[in-house]
Amino acid sequence: MLRYFVFLSLSAGLMPCCALSSEVPALEHPVAFISLRHEHVQIFTTQGIGKEQALTKGQYNDMQPVWSPDGSHIAFSSVRDGVSAIYLLDLAQQATSRLHATLDWQSSPSWSPDGRTIAFIASAPDQPGAAIHAVDVASGRLTVLAQDGYDKGPGAPVWSNDGKYLAFVGGHQDSRSSEIWLVASDGSGLTSISTTVSSRKKAQPALSPDGRYLAFIADMRGYSALIKADLVTGDVINLTFEYPAAYETPRWSSDGSMLAFASSRDDPDKTRMDIFVMNADGTAVRNLTQHPGEDFNPQWMPDNQTIVFMSLRTGKAQLWAVHLPSQQSVRLTNNQFHDMDQVPQPASVLFLHTAASDLHGVMRHETD
Repeated sequence: MLRYFVFLSLSAGLMPCCALSSEVPALEHPVAFISLRHEHVQIFTTQGIGKEQALTKGQYNDMQPVWSPDGSHIAFSSVRDGVSAIYLLDLAQQATSRLHATLDWQSSPSWSPDGRTIAFIASAPDQPGAAIHAVDVASGRLTVLAQDGYDKGPGAPVWSNDGKYLAFVGGHQDSRSSEIWLVASDGSGLTSISTTVSSRKKAQPALSPDGRYLAFIADMRGYSALIKADLVTGDVINLTFEYPAAYETPRWSSDGSMLAFASSRDDPDKTRMDIFVMNADGTAVRNLTQHPGEDFNPQWMPDNQTIVFMSLRTGKAQLWAVHLPSQQSVRLTNNQFHDMDQVPQPASVLFLHTAASDLHGVMRHETD
């Protein structure tokens, strides 16, 4: 069960903050996140305690921040004028603009690797389900990538590093299930990837940097599993079959050699999450946090040596970082409210060539 839904009900007091370890330097790249420390949800950045900056303010709830690839803008969703829409924040000019004005309920923005396009989930008031839309940032031209009358999300669609295709969560004919889908950036080749894994829900797709592999979470009835699908051969592997437990948010390191994830596998009651890493083939699993408090939602920093995560160990959702070589953890935010949905500023896209050209045998148009 995702931890985002319990934040607002938590009321435990704070524990004293730990000091920054000399082995864990301040973050070189800022991390954007949302905070409930003011009356409304607002977007902040931090590079460590005392190095925070509020990016938005006012009477709106600004959520789901995502950096542009060059780090100059942040896209986010916000309910203004009575409808959720995608907005762009120019960090240099401190100016906010709406991406594409429609009556659709827009959420979960995702920036293409070249910075030219933003994909998001759109729900029209007069149509069933939801669609994946993509908008050209410069021209405002909209492309409908997937619209079949079924739900999408709630997570943002995920781009391949060459920008040729996207992965997303979408409903299926069986309303009890959700599947992981691939679609080309022009809306062609809509294909389900996860139907052979189980008949239950799938979530949280993550494309490897070279575009060949897709990691995701599958509900296996009573527990979940971290699955890796080979998009070239079609092979699907359960990386966690030996340890039935809860698994969440697989995230690839930027070189594709490791996966970070949250799991309850080391908790005797199989309820409390820690942050783990493993090799891309599922070997060498390592628990990085091992704390009595709840740790979840890992995000890699660009150096591949640091993971930023959310923790409930103080009774409130706060941001922490763990340094892999030393396995030392450091607290990044310190307040009596909830800080969450963190996303590090990108350094660069390391792999521009992906396996998209090899997917012709896998990606086919679904007509039923």
